[in-house]
Amino acid sequence: MMSDRKLGDTAEVFALELSDDVREVSLALATQARRSLDIVTRHLDPALYDNEAFVNAVRELVVDSRRAQVRILVLDSGQVVTQGHRLIELARRLSSFLSIKVPAPEHKEFNEAWLVADTTGYLHRRFSDRYEATANFADRRHSNNLVNRFNELWNHALYDPNFRRLHL
Repeated sequence: MMSDRKLGDTAEVFALELSDDVREVSLALATQARRSLDIVTRHLDPALYDNEAFVNAVRELVVDSRRAQVRILVLDSGQVVTQGHRLIELARRLSSFLSIKVPAPEHKEFNEAWLVADTTGYLHRRFSDRYEATANFADRRHSNNLVNRFNELWNHALYDPNFRRLHL
């Protein structure tokens, strides 16, 4: 279903309702990204992002292009820190290319979730605790709007010391 959609080419908005579909589109966007991924997530949604395929897509993005950038804003870091997550481990190893922050106190009530690939394709969930979403693989205008909102949150966000590697 999603495998025929191409980042930058398939300009069609489509709706998603199931976690499997959201996971498939997230993976397709991450796999096709060549420059950047910007992700806003409640708690790094393990069903979407804590799997080998997604982590490998992110690793390949940052290893294949030394200018690639992955930024992740985790709205609620508590669960992620206590349960562990593959993306956290990857971020600890590749901290020059993969950054994770938590929102500033004034943005703690923010409750959306999205993934934007190369400022071109997006998956957007109006409520981070639900899987209903819209996606488009080639909508630069909406993707830019999401990235601009992301930048506003990111510029005020904080690094969570719990995401850093402990040197013993």
